[in-house]
Amino acid sequence: MLSILPSAIVDGILIGLTYGLVAAGLGLIWGVMDIVNFAHGEHMLIAMYVTLLTAAELNVDPLLLLPVNVVLMFLIGYATYFLVIKRVMDGPVLGQVLCTFGLLLAIRYGIMYAAGPTTRTIDDFVFAGSTTVFGISISFPEVLTALVSIVTVAALYVLLQKTETGKAIRATAQDKQAAQVLGIETDRVYAVAWGIGLAATGVAGTMVATFFPVQPEATPVVWTIASFAAVALGGLGGILGPVAGGVVIGLVENIGAAVLDSSYRQLYVYLVLIGALIYQREGILKWVNS
Repeated sequence: MLSILPSAIVDGILIGLTYGLVAAGLGLIWGVMDIVNFAHGEHMLIAMYVTLLTAAELNVDPLLLLPVNVVLMFLIGYATYFLVIKRVMDGPVLGQVLCTFGLLLAIRYGIMYAAGPTTRTIDDFVFAGSTTVFGISISFPEVLTALVSIVTVAALYVLLQKTETGKAIRATAQDKQAAQVLGIETDRVYAVAWGIGLAATGVAGTMVATFFPVQPEATPVVWTIASFAAVALGGLGGILGPVAGGVVIGLVENIGAAVLDSSYRQLYVYLVLIGALIYQREGILKWVNS
């Protein structure tokens, strides 16, 4: 059992970085607008199926679809705010929850209707395969996905910290009324925040589809719960917290599966989510900053 622990740790870090990217997008929307996007995993599913179907039908390498999915998901997020979310922004919280849950159902079962319920995988990927280092099996697609996740998170961090758009997003998140007084168009900021949050799922969905079996009902649940747990653990108000939370979730999930029972992988994530919601009020980075 202990012999497979190093592999579980490596796998946990690799998948955890991708969890962190998805969680960063969720946390951005949540932190800026105080709205929880329950359809976050389903939005990632869109990018997954664009990748799967295009690779299968047109024989296009998934890496070439990265910019396509980033732009597509940004536009979907931008439009979703103006067409749907803006209409419930000032309504009761229950209405907001039901709205994003409705998006969840529409996307999930729309994809199932269009593409079928079967599990799909990509058979031909230029970086397919694995190697063994010090007795640890390392998947090339997972390593590449983790590297792309790191680069994307770094880009998101720079965007939020160094650009005018990022400063407008942070100002709106801190105080909407003050931002409006300063001349910031908060509706546009909210739409951009949705676009950026979903663009992160575009990156993650494209890369994850290269090694993760995709099924319309089961797959988005895995990624939504993991990203919720990562945000709850890492805290709102930044990019690095959810990413750190994602790595913790990946480690808990994979070490638990290796040491305890692999059939309860999702249970370990649920337990972390519950614990984070009860005990972790400010995010794990508070220990670094204290």
